[in-house]
Amino acid sequence: MKRRGRLAAVARPIAFALRFQGEAVELDGGRFWVETRAEAAERCSRQLAGIGDGAAICRRQLELWDDGSLVQSGELDFGTGDSVTFRARGALGASPDPHYRHGTAILEVTGGRGRLAGARGYVTSNFLLADNGDLTDHHLGLFFVEQPAKEEPR
Repeated sequence: MKRRGRLAAVARPIAFALRFQGEAVELDGGRFWVETRAEAAERCSRQLAGIGDGAAICRRQLELWDDGSLVQSGELDFGTGDSVTFRARGALGASPDPHYRHGTAILEVTGGRGRLAGARGYVTSNFLLADNGDLTDHHLGLFFVEQPAKEEPR
């Protein structure tokens, strides 16, 4: 008699480092709309192969508090319907250059769409915000995406 195996889902880690550039536009009283892009040439990870179309866009709403703390929520879109959503907490403070503020945040991946459906994990963000609104944001990410279940032998 042949025994049937059990189904096992595998969570595949996806790690990446991306450099985004764009702009933060102040909406009102410490609320900003931020949109930044990372071009394909700036990708540092083969683990992103097969996800998206080669470029990435990060869109988010950012709220900055008087004490320098910040909260964000948004989406990291890799194109062709592959994206992750996130929420974040961080801080923004002075830098040695008076024309820039230096910030950092931890983005918690809360879900995904397309080939990133069900994604969970974290992205660290280390960024410079210029006094004219230009933003350079370095992301280092590690999240997991569940792969379809496959039958394992018993």
